[in-house]
Formats: sequence, C-alpha cells, structure tokens
Amino acid sequence: MNNIVTSLSDTFYDRFTNSTLLFFLENGWDNQYGGLFEILKSDGESKDVPFRRVMVHARQLFVFSRWAKLTGDNNFIAKADKIFEFMTTAFWDPENGGWFSRLNLDGSVQDRTKDLYAHAFVLFGLANYKNSLNRKTVHDWIDKTLTVVEHQFSREDGSFCQDLSGHFMDLSPQIRSQNPHMHLLEATLYLLELDKQNPRYLTLVNRLLNLFENKILGNGNNLVREYLDQSFKPSLVNSFIIEPGHHYEWAWLLNWSDKIHQRKKYGTLTKTLFDTGWRLGWDFNNGGVFDEVDCVNNQVSLSTKRFWPLLELIKVLSVLPGNSHGDDLTSALTIVLERYIEPNGIWTERFDQNWTAIDRTMPTSSLYHMAMAILELKERKLKN
Repeated sequence: MNNIVTSLSDTFYDRFTNSTLLFFLENGWDNQYGGLFEILKSDGESKDVPFRRVMVHARQLFVFSRWAKLTGDNNFIAKADKIFEFMTTAFWDPENGGWFSRLNLDGSVQDRTKDLYAHAFVLFGLANYKNSLNRKTVHDWIDKTLTVVEHQFSREDGSFCQDLSGHFMDLSPQIRSQNPHMHLLEATLYLLELDKQNPRYLTLVNRLLNLFENKILGNGNNLVREYLDQSFKPSLVNSFIIEPGHHYEWAWLLNWSDKIHQRKKYGTLTKTLFDTGWRLGWDFNNGGVFDEVDCVNNQVSLSTKRFWPLLELIKVLSVLPGNSHGDDLTSALTIVLERYIEPNGIWTERFDQNWTAIDRTMPTSSLYHMAMAILELKERKLKN
C-alpha cells in the first residue's frame, strides 16, 4: 500500500471511528420506545420514518461488534449488547420462528413478513457479534436462524424464497432479486471462515456459489442481472438493469471464497465481474460510481451516485491482486473524503452526476458499507 493510500485510509478510519460512530452512538437510539432510528439528519434528529427494520439492527450489530473488538471501547461493547437484546426480544417470532421484517415505532409488529435479505444480515450480524465479543450463547440464535433459512426459505431448484408470510407461505414476487442470495452467501462465508470444517456451512456456501454460476450468471455475458423471473432467467421487466456496486460485491465475495478455500477457482471471473462494473459504472469524466447501468445498450440508466457503490468499489480494490488499480483506489478514497464524509463524520448519501448533493440524510444502514470498506483497507495495510 503506497503512502498516499495509507494516509487516505487512516483519515477515513479516524473520521468514521471518532466522529461518525460517536454521532450514532449519541443520537441513533430511540430512548422512548427502544431500537435504532432508520435515518438521522445532520443535526442528530431522526428523519420521520414510521418503522424499525431488523436488517438495520443486524447491520449495526455487525458494526459495533467489530469496532468493539477493534478498539476495545466499552461504549461500543455496550451498544452491541443493547442491539442484540432488542433484536432478540422484539423481532424474533416466538410462535413460528424466524425474524419479523418491521416493527412499528412502539415495538408492535408492523410487518409479519419474513424476508431472506433480512435473515441473511441477521446471520451476518449474529456471527460477528459472537466472534468479536466471544458471546458463545449466541450460537443458539445462529442455529435457529440458519434452520429457518434451510427449511423454510429453501426451494427445490436450489434457490431460496425471497419473502415468506408469518406462517412461512411463499410470498415471493414474480420478479425476483438476486440481492438476497448475494448477502446470504456473505453471511455463510463468514460462518465458514470461523469454522472451516463445518459441513452445514460448507454445503450452503457451495449451494449458493452453484446458484450464482449456473443461474444468476447463467444468462450470458457474465453480467449480474438485478431482476430475474421465477426460473432465474432475466425478467422481461427491467432485464437490462445492472448495479455496478453489486458487481463489485460479487467480485469481492468470489475472491473471499477462494481465500477461505485456499484456491484460485474464481480468479478470472472475479476480474471479469470487476472489469465490467468498472467499465460501465465508473464516471470517467467526473469520478464516482453510477447507481444503475443499462447493460444492453451500455449506457447509464440512473446517473445518481449513492455512497455505498463507491464503498463497495474500495472494498474490492483493496483485495484485487497486483498493483494495477493503485491509482484507482487513491481516486476513490479521495472522493470519499472530499465529497461524501466530512471531518465531523457527517456524510452526504447521494449526489447527482455533477456532484450536486441531492440527499444529505444519513441512513443507518450505510454504516455497514463504510465499515466493510475500512476493514478491507486495514487488512490491505497489514499485508503491505
């Protein structure tokens, strides 16, 4: 890692750790009803959102658990414990099992739907909490959640239901998203990394990798189509849409899988996915990553620039072999510090193509993307 990247990475870490996290530590909890606010404004007030999502709590559980381990800060430890207690008390369905998607602000259940995306992040959050803070009793919660995924969400074609009712009836839409499967792979890879001989984790990881290779990517051109039909073929509706940020995430996941398995099976595909996301998604005129691209006509379909795709770019650039993208990593980190996150930890969530801010509110869920990018930057620094 060159000196410029090291300096930029250290500045990013300092802003996030000493400003952003402290801001959310002070302002992110609803002291009246309990639970995390969905979105904060720059003055510390919450934006008026009439629900709580388990996904957001799971992501924050990951963030505060990892930073508790990283820093030893007792306030971060206490926050992680508090989030875990609220999650397991408020979101778990004691009658049927599984995690409710949403609560009303007063803690009552708003939406009894159980969605795969949320369960994937619950697994990820719980596993990080258990490992980071040595909370061994959390294993039972991981086991219960994994059982729901394996037995209730599972489909005969190797994929998983996107949405289930409270009593586990399939409510998946006709147009399905690849995204929940991607994050389920992320969660199970982390579990496998912690316990490489566990056949349960290995079976699920291999199943998801096969699904990706043979279904999600089985549509030609090695493009990650966002929307698929029930057979995992490109949906006739929005079949042309890809999100460059998800190309970066899949490239990073395949690289991580090879690292865990100590192999180089996905080296070429990792590079192909990254190159496609870079070629179509990077704004070569103004910098930054576009939100959506038309992969049929090779043109930008949504020219706004949310924060998270740039963070996913940084994450994958941090693990790509060789030094061919060192300048690109420098450029991406410079944009983070000059455009998105301020020295006081406040960030801008979305810009237009020409860097006019169009959303200055701060979704709590975005902390996950910042944390993941910073962790990979720190790992890169250790290797160099």
